[in-house]
Amino acid sequence: MSNLNVPVLPSRKSNEKAVRRRPGVGKSVSVALLVIGAVGMIAPFLWMFTTSLRDASHAYDLPPQWLPTEWDWSNYAAAVSGPVPILRNMLNSAVIAIAVSIGMIITAPMAGYAFAKLEFPGRNSIFVGLLSSLMVPAQVTIIPLFLLMRTFGLLDNPLSLILPGITGALGVFLLRQFFLGLPQEIIDAARMDGATAWQTYRLIALPLAKNAVSTLGVITFLGSWNAYFAPSIFLNSTDTATLPLGLVLMLGPYGAGNVAQVMAATTIAIAPALIVFLVAQRWIIASLTQSAVKG
Repeated sequence: MSNLNVPVLPSRKSNEKAVRRRPGVGKSVSVALLVIGAVGMIAPFLWMFTTSLRDASHAYDLPPQWLPTEWDWSNYAAAVSGPVPILRNMLNSAVIAIAVSIGMIITAPMAGYAFAKLEFPGRNSIFVGLLSSLMVPAQVTIIPLFLLMRTFGLLDNPLSLILPGITGALGVFLLRQFFLGLPQEIIDAARMDGATAWQTYRLIALPLAKNAVSTLGVITFLGSWNAYFAPSIFLNSTDTATLPLGLVLMLGPYGAGNVAQVMAATTIAIAPALIVFLVAQRWIIASLTQSAVKG
């Protein structure tokens, strides 16, 4: 009997593997959109960096030169040694941002835990009032706050920015939402073992919230580092000015300053914020992942 050449049909598993290996149209579109978005986000920073390395007369050339033909670092030296004490302004911003961040990560978790896990009269009403403050623009409260700081003699003083910023409704809300996700059984077990409310918070709840607290600290630091509106109201001298105010002073009252030097100073200004984000990104990602798992 002769052997028949019967074709061997591929198995179902091999078909499924082939389908899996085949790149989907949706994935390709997603990657293309992400690349376009990344280019759109990187382009301003690239223009800023290249402008800091060229003469100010070529800052607004069209089309823009994305790569400098000559690497001239003199604008950085001029920005640092210019009439505006940009390094002093950077130090002022760092002191204020660090102090505000430390205050926020101390006060917000305590308030968030109290609203989430403790029972006291008027808890929900107080929390609703706290959330309502998020809907009030800063421009509405800036005049009463200015008068208050003038009464205490804190104008042109970093404390005028530190004291109002050491706590905030947004931080309390974020930490309350995290503590609401903690199993109540853990809190009840600690109480049954004789732990006080403070011990339960400090030894159990707070260590579990380290990712959320770290994320809040980074957000607070970046917000304070980039703040311009409040410092422009409370600080009125170059020695106490923060970094955003120093950059505006470098540009001049009519925007007639040396653009290349301003871009050099701006490049220096974003370096600390970028370092903070790169160092703390694992905590931010862990916090977002933890929230997604809970949801």
